[in-house]
Amino acid sequence: MKVGDFIKTNQYSYSSKDKWEYIYYLDTGNITENRIDEIVKLNPLTDKIPSRAKRKVKKSNIIYSTVRPNQKHYGYVDKQYDNLLVSTGFVVIDVNEDIADGKYFYYWLTQEKNTNYLQTIAENTVATYPSIAPKDIENMSIELPLLDIQRKIAKVLSNYDDLIENNNKRIKILEDMAQKIYKEWFVDFKYPGHETATFKDTELGKLVMPKKGKNITKATIKEGNIPVVAGGLEPAYYHNVANTVAPVITISASGANAGYVKLYYEDIWASDCSYIDNLMTPYVYYFYLYLKYNQIRVTNLQKGAAQPHVYPQDWATLEIMNIDENVIKQFNSIVTPLFEEIKNIILKNKILRKTRDLLLPRLMSGEIDVENLEIA
Repeated sequence: MKVGDFIKTNQYSYSSKDKWEYIYYLDTGNITENRIDEIVKLNPLTDKIPSRAKRKVKKSNIIYSTVRPNQKHYGYVDKQYDNLLVSTGFVVIDVNEDIADGKYFYYWLTQEKNTNYLQTIAENTVATYPSIAPKDIENMSIELPLLDIQRKIAKVLSNYDDLIENNNKRIKILEDMAQKIYKEWFVDFKYPGHETATFKDTELGKLVMPKKGKNITKATIKEGNIPVVAGGLEPAYYHNVANTVAPVITISASGANAGYVKLYYEDIWASDCSYIDNLMTPYVYYFYLYLKYNQIRVTNLQKGAAQPHVYPQDWATLEIMNIDENVIKQFNSIVTPLFEEIKNIILKNKILRKTRDLLLPRLMSGEIDVENLEIA
């Protein structure tokens, strides 16, 4: 049947008439393969609400970025968020649960073959960026098994995602621990020996000068397993060489996420972003925690209306305390084990995702029969 026979798209939009006291907002760049980097809380009375913050989202919706499907900015909303809006860069999908299981359809839609199909459509549009329309999803054809079979398949795959989500919660706890230690030492100034220390502000660029990434195109890329990071967020595609040494801090250079700070635990090719890597300073974790603690200050450096941007020379001017290097060494020795544990958990998640992705097409095709499978 046609997908459009059991889904509806972009049903509900937000306006000032809703008079929400607060808004949770998710942009396209802040979710990749159902992994959310950040949901921003905004106050309509005091904060500037992005013009793209229009699409209302509820539990069991699927959100799918209409720009460059191969970047995999999509997800399944498995819990109820109050006052959640997403960018108009998403298509928000409601599934008729009498015909199709929403989670099953999410897994079907996000298969590699369907991603490639939608990417091909996107690349043949005349829009500024390769993009799809809701009708491109609605016009897709699907063979739906019985609802009971759909739910069993979805449950098998969800079990992997649940393990990944639990690991992500562990990562969040470890990151919070590192951030609290940073705050105690360098915001509250309660590090060992602080009683006799003198404090002096300096510019970040005088301690470590960030580098600007180098753009790469599909015409010049040589395929490999090195992530190419565009916008400082998730990999756009993969190259055979890196221009950084892990760990790497990236700061998105342009677009809606300009100024967004992220840490990579592997060598990457930094493209449309600036970066600080392990060759530039052995204290990457210290500078990362400084930048994350000051994320709002970094984002507020955005320049340009049509296309916001934040370049190295901008955030190199941020003020930072010129702390004695021995103190930073002590701090680094404390937080490094936390980040090493995060790195190990990320590796486990990669293995879980790879296993799930190998199972997905075999389950969808019926190669693996789940009819008699008892699933808790």
